[in-house]
Amino acid sequence: MRFNLFLSLTALTIGLLMSCNRPSPDEFFQTTVLNTNILNEFASERFAKSLVAETVEFPDMPDTKKKGDEAQQIVDNKIAYIEQTIKKIEDSTAPDEDGKVLQKAALDLFKFVLPVYQKEYKNLAKMCDQKQTENEIMAESEKIIETYGSAYEEKYVALLTLGQDYAEKHNLNVSFGN
Repeated sequence: MRFNLFLSLTALTIGLLMSCNRPSPDEFFQTTVLNTNILNEFASERFAKSLVAETVEFPDMPDTKKKGDEAQQIVDNKIAYIEQTIKKIEDSTAPDEDGKVLQKAALDLFKFVLPVYQKEYKNLAKMCDQKQTENEIMAESEKIIETYGSAYEEKYVALLTLGQDYAEKHNLNVSFGN
């Protein structure tokens, strides 16, 4: 009798501990889909322009004086956030089979963009911080867009489509702008 009670309590404790890593469908959706907001400028001219804007100084305004690594800091922050998001997604236990598919698609997207930020966008940020001409910067940005834009768009749309289906299935109160 005591052994059965011990066994039942042990099983209950193990079950509770295992469920601690299982997020609710809403939390899981936030981690896998809503975190893609950080990527909204990926493979776009807008991102290059925002990096350039971070380096602008105005001679008559001393408080606009830059340190020389502002654009690189923007990219470094995105890299750190993406790495953190990948870890969160990998560490999460999908709430159901649909969640597993969503998790795989989210990891595919985030792992696709991470090396581009680590290499191409880091180089682009250095160009901005070194105040290279806007034509040179935009030409480099265009190479990134041409190389990665369509694959990114495909992965992003696939994830959002899965996310929309997942949100509907789990009655999550989210809007996809439609």
